[in-house]
Amino acid sequence: MKPHDALEQFQEATTFHADRNVHAFYNAISVDDYEDTRRLYPHWTGRRDKQGQPIMIFDLAHMKIEAMTRWRETRNLPCGDASATSSPDMAQRACVFNDGLTRFILPLCTAMTDRPDSSIPVTKSTCLVDGSALSLKQAWNLRDFAQEVSWIFSTCYPETISHIILCNAPSSFALIWNVLKSFVDPRMAEKLVILKSAEVYSTLEKYIDHVNIPKQFGGELAFQHGMLPDLDEGIRQTLFWIDSKNRLPPGPLKWVQDGGNRKAIATGSAGGIQRAEEIAVLRKSE
Repeated sequence: MKPHDALEQFQEATTFHADRNVHAFYNAISVDDYEDTRRLYPHWTGRRDKQGQPIMIFDLAHMKIEAMTRWRETRNLPCGDASATSSPDMAQRACVFNDGLTRFILPLCTAMTDRPDSSIPVTKSTCLVDGSALSLKQAWNLRDFAQEVSWIFSTCYPETISHIILCNAPSSFALIWNVLKSFVDPRMAEKLVILKSAEVYSTLEKYIDHVNIPKQFGGELAFQHGMLPDLDEGIRQTLFWIDSKNRLPPGPLKWVQDGGNRKAIATGSAGGIQRAEEIAVLRKSE
């Protein structure tokens, strides 16, 4: 509720996107680079919570030394020029990947009418983090990653996260948090909900239907870190699929207005050739 601060943040985010050719890279990034980035950031399960917000997931067990070494190598690449053969640095990859939340996922969830109040746009997501493998050593190795991710989300995607629910928090989490909290934006830290293993399912079921809770948290959804979205039945039925696969492909996706219809388009590039593949049409609500 501070217009001057909000304008400064918006200008900073816009400049960051422009300097790194993010909008152009959304159409040019290789599908392989995009999918490699999926494993480093919270990604959509294809399911929604009881309010209709997309459920994102992230497993800290995958953030091992090898993954962080690769992240730092990519972070230090020269800024790409957004051609189909150019390799983006990590800041570019992170923004392109997370632009998918605002450019594709949130508009799709907003179009769904099977939620408490379909007149209100869906602007936030719920993020589930599996912290069962987190250790003090790993936390120390993640400090610069946590700082950069926190800055990107707070600056470029403010208020797109409702809660960050850390599930299966280790007994040493208080000590671990003392290491990490100075590297995390305070506004992001306020969204953190910490749950011990015994508290996970009973807490999640208040906000998420059993069928949409991942199995590792006591639910029914067989979803693992890095998978493509497994769309719920409501979303599947709202989309008119162009082919018989009835699922979202890898790589970035965007909406294109075509007359009275909104089409889901697979963008990015494969083999150095940019894609513009029609995936599905969003059915009009009756």
